[in-house]
Amino acid sequence: MKKLLAITLLVSILFSCGKVTPSRVYREFKEESKLDFIAHHPGDPQIPVVSEGENLVFKYTYVHEEDEDIADDELFEYFYLEIPKGSTSFAYNSTHPEENKVINVAYRRSCFCGLSEYTLEKAIVSASKTDDNHWQISFDVIFKDENDQEYSLKDSGKYTLNTDEYF
Repeated sequence: MKKLLAITLLVSILFSCGKVTPSRVYREFKEESKLDFIAHHPGDPQIPVVSEGENLVFKYTYVHEEDEDIADDELFEYFYLEIPKGSTSFAYNSTHPEENKVINVAYRRSCFCGLSEYTLEKAIVSASKTDDNHWQISFDVIFKDENDQEYSLKDSGKYTLNTDEYF
């Protein structure tokens, strides 16, 4: 009986180690919104926030894979895009500035790695409305922090209208 208990305990310890939570992606948009930037204290980095407004704001969230054996390894990346209300499509390519509309975008990292401000270095974005509750958006962006570290994100997918209070 003691051997069975010891083996059971050993097997459960071995199988509990190294559990990994897979990465996830969330795509959503909010109507009657705008993209703002706030700092908690003077001199702090500006953080993007979505507030009430009159435009459409799209939010892409990439939740990185987590290893349950590593404390505080959570990493979330956010990409925000604001376009004018009433739009049914939108395109932007930073390599052709003469053909572009104005773009309002933001990037944010949420982790135990400190706060930074990010500037847009490159963007190729296309968006088209598929129905009242969905948009198809593709983007390939590169942002740079104040230490010249580059962060790139690339995605294509369907964005769903968020009607919740939380966005």
